[in-house]
Amino acid sequence: MASHKVLSNWYRQLAEHLDSGTRLAEAFTVCAGPPSQDRLRMGALIEGGTGIEAVMATAPAWLPKADRIFISTAMETGRLPQTLRNLSDRHERIGATQLKVMLGLLYPLSVFHIAALILPIVRMIDHEHGFEWDAPIHLLQSSLLIGPVWALGAITLFLVKTDNPLLARILRCIPLLRGYSQAQALSDFSYALGTFIDAGVPMHTAWQGSARIAHDSKISRAYQAMEPTFTAGEDPATQLKAHKIFPPDFVAFYAAGTQSGKLDEMMLKAGQQYQTQANHAMTYASIVYPTLLFTLVAAFIVLTIFQVYGGYLNLLNDLAQ
Repeated sequence: MASHKVLSNWYRQLAEHLDSGTRLAEAFTVCAGPPSQDRLRMGALIEGGTGIEAVMATAPAWLPKADRIFISTAMETGRLPQTLRNLSDRHERIGATQLKVMLGLLYPLSVFHIAALILPIVRMIDHEHGFEWDAPIHLLQSSLLIGPVWALGAITLFLVKTDNPLLARILRCIPLLRGYSQAQALSDFSYALGTFIDAGVPMHTAWQGSARIAHDSKISRAYQAMEPTFTAGEDPATQLKAHKIFPPDFVAFYAAGTQSGKLDEMMLKAGQQYQTQANHAMTYASIVYPTLLFTLVAAFIVLTIFQVYGGYLNLLNDLAQ
């Protein structure tokens, strides 16, 4: 997937070009950002008369799957420029938070890697034989410390890039990240619902698509339980309280939007609020967990140093006797 910054800039360019009267096929080719060969290919398909759904179905991997659904739906309802602006704002906020998290992780992870390279060397100091360098042992012990961290990072990156729902399930099992996962699911659902409604999608279809995009089993079960309500053409606002996945503030946002006739705006605001909560939870977790890791490494280094000096003191005592 392309970076959030690249996507945000590209979506904003597309919206501005479309508002100025540029055709979508031409906008895809002239708006810079993602790989040019992919943009040219999609532009050529649109120019050749291929439907937007077919174009999005064969879109390159850097275009998020959820965004493809939003673009296809908005194109059909004639609300593409506004939808692109909403997507741009959302990716801009998420990208800014990711940058903060990465910068926050940089220092503790750097210290951890340095410690992982130094610790095996410290353990090679023997109070009887002195320092004995052993390259294979150093490589093995350093790899045992660094390897799991890199493996965890690679697996997480793969799950994020592939938009795998397994990631949300894993996060729900980890303290501190559980709150992030819940807030992110509500943000994705609220934003999707607001975007679909803003694009003119029928309520039943909007809920169905939003539940699928959220990748949350509780939201999916809540939607399935309310399906008869949608089928009957009734308002689900009164039933939201029966589902714990929807907190009181979400229920209030939804009720206010229903009463005012601005449900799309209220859901987009709710999405922003939950995204902020998710960002705060992720930032907090990115501080706490690396700090704990750093503390463990520091404690192990101190313990190793005490063991080395303790060995020397014992040797001196033996010589004195």
